[in-house]
Amino acid sequence: MRIPRIARAAGSLVGACLLAACASSAGRSAPNPDIDVHDPLSATRLMEQGLALVGQREVDEGLKRYNEALRLQPKNPVIHNLIGVAELQRGNAVQALDAFNRALVFAPTYADARNNRGAAYVRLGQYAMAETDFFAVLADPTYANRTGVYFNLGSLYLGRENLAAAEENLHRAAVPSGPIEAYLLLGQVEEKLGKPAVAEATYREAAARAPERPEIALALGRLLEAQGRIDEARQVYRKILEIAPDSPEAAQVRGKVGR
Repeated sequence: MRIPRIARAAGSLVGACLLAACASSAGRSAPNPDIDVHDPLSATRLMEQGLALVGQREVDEGLKRYNEALRLQPKNPVIHNLIGVAELQRGNAVQALDAFNRALVFAPTYADARNNRGAAYVRLGQYAMAETDFFAVLADPTYANRTGVYFNLGSLYLGRENLAAAEENLHRAAVPSGPIEAYLLLGQVEEKLGKPAVAEATYREAAARAPERPEIALALGRLLEAQGRIDEARQVYRKILEIAPDSPEAAQVRGKVGR
């Protein structure tokens, strides 16, 4: 079965989901009277709307759009995959796993759904099942989101305290085409391995790629502070207050810079 292009956007979301659970569960929405059930493009429009909302971190609203699309096309594997991604972002790993399984029933070779199912298995602590899914996806030489799979494998191995394997896979994910979270996690692994200089370089590369991300600056600042480089750390902390003054990271560092 050919998977529509919209599916690719979902495959890159899971890496971030592995790092932190999101909002609590919300109920299914009522049917939308403005949706033309006879228009074959209605489901695609709803999926696109859902993707945009999820990208804005309005995950509950995005999920409502996906459920509306599912009413129109209940056997569409793309919709089930998108629902699984949203559930995973909300911290509902069991519901996410069910959605990915449904996607794979309708499209057994759907690599995005298999990669995402592996991420759900990691959340549930079923590491052997997750590893099997990730390796199966990597066995497909045509799969585009390989950096996302390497990130997920790195997260898996970090959870199992296999730091060498985590470092190896996160290095493959920490490239310009990969998720920015790969740099952050790689830096943490390098710190655990006693490589502070390498970790600093990783955090700085991540900060150059995503200067708006306060969690990256916080990781760098803490590393500098741990090395006794207080003035440098304060400069980084001040940057957090400039770029994200209302963030949790800013609240953590405000006392360190006298603001």
